[in-house]
Amino acid sequence: MKRIFIGSFVEGKDILKNYTKIKKDFSGILKGRWTKNRNLHITYKFLGNTSDEKISEVKLKLKDILNRSINVNLTFQGISAFPNLKSPKVVFIKVKDKDNVLTDIHNQINEKLSLIGFEKDNKPFIPHITIKRPKFVQEEKFISMVEKYENKIIGKMKNIEINIIESILTPEGAVYKKLS
Repeated sequence: MKRIFIGSFVEGKDILKNYTKIKKDFSGILKGRWTKNRNLHITYKFLGNTSDEKISEVKLKLKDILNRSINVNLTFQGISAFPNLKSPKVVFIKVKDKDNVLTDIHNQINEKLSLIGFEKDNKPFIPHITIKRPKFVQEEKFISMVEKYENKIIGKMKNIEINIIESILTPEGAVYKKLS
């Protein structure tokens, strides 16, 4: 069994440079481990522990969209948190998708994988890049820093590639590996 998800890695000099600044600006305000630069990604669907046989079925169902470059118009702008800023469990970079390409991709994946037994996601899809799952937050300072980032453009992407990604959990954090 492999712990997998369908996603796209996020790359680019501007993004990495600005992510380094985010980590510096939020240090001391958020306690916990930051997502490693090489692990920055957008998740379309988390599939969890999946057998090799089922992964083959997933590859077959998604063969039209996996491992090919897709034109997008993405802007990474601002920081936010799930479920909210007052009790953040997940801190993320907001993804603005001018043409809703990512939502269309998510819907396609959701539909196709429901045909082979995966449950459809019922929550609305909110494209984002998880950067931290904080263990402790200085709430007022966190909210103030988020406000400072409201209009800051962290980066842009014009192309993405959709992959099946394995998430290998280690004591040092997750290691992500493309399977497709």
